[in-house]
Amino acid sequence: MKYTKKIKDAIKFATKTHEVYQKQTRKGKDIPYITHPLAVGLILALARANEDVVVAGILHDTIEDSPYAKKVTPEMLVERFGQNVADLVLSVTEQNKALPWEERKKEALEHIKTFSHDALLVKSADTISNVSEILDDYERDGEKTLTRFNAPEKMIKNYLEVVGAILKYWPENPLTNELEGIMAGLTQIEALGSESLTSSEKTTDLYLDEEQQKTRRIVFAQCEDEGGCGFFVEFKYSNCTFFFCKEHKMGFNLDLATIPKAGVECKQHGKMERYNILSEDNVCPSCERNTLAILSTTKKDSETKS
Repeated sequence: MKYTKKIKDAIKFATKTHEVYQKQTRKGKDIPYITHPLAVGLILALARANEDVVVAGILHDTIEDSPYAKKVTPEMLVERFGQNVADLVLSVTEQNKALPWEERKKEALEHIKTFSHDALLVKSADTISNVSEILDDYERDGEKTLTRFNAPEKMIKNYLEVVGAILKYWPENPLTNELEGIMAGLTQIEALGSESLTSSEKTTDLYLDEEQQKTRRIVFAQCEDEGGCGFFVEFKYSNCTFFFCKEHKMGFNLDLATIPKAGVECKQHGKMERYNILSEDNVCPSCERNTLAILSTTKKDSETKS
């Protein structure tokens, strides 16, 4: 993908809309909002999208988020970037921001089924950019990340529904792997952040007892296959397990104290399997030929390494 005049003009236009005219920032953060549409454009360029799709990605929020005094209209986009770009931007633009949040998101979700592949690509990149930022912040700051959203549980549910809809209507989407990755991350946050669970509803089947937790933790489990299966799961908590979706061929870890007895579900493929890595038959869930090797360490050693 070449750095064309049309892409350069789109960057200037989006920068004026989000940065020059209103100093728009990311929700709850002191980061210029323009970083988001630029990231969307980059994701699309790396996915080898055509020029109009990349341009639409850079401009995708200009109609929806432009200030009243400098309102961007579809006609402006048609004049500067052509009908195709304007149509793509309109397709991912919420039509009536006066509606309550839930109604707007429901309407937008329903609208996805009418999208062309190019529009689905723009929506995919937008979602990947937004959710990846949330997941990165959550890994660093934990639940504090979600306090900047009015209804985080609804927001996470909506993103899961959006990703599921995109994958449903275009399974061959070139960004499928990235979408499945953020879906797994959102599912993990949803499981960790469930405030409805009482202590009696949580699992107590811990790998390490309280005394062991003071000195040891599991660092990661990886397939012993010498042929290069490559499967491994890093354990980020002092006492955790991991779940695996066979369809996604993806595992992720959770603090054992946070897991409901009902288990964890992949929103696209149903219930995930929980693996007891300390059993003798802990067969690798990916290649199903070998067991998983477990690396344990003392907390003191792990702190030194980190």
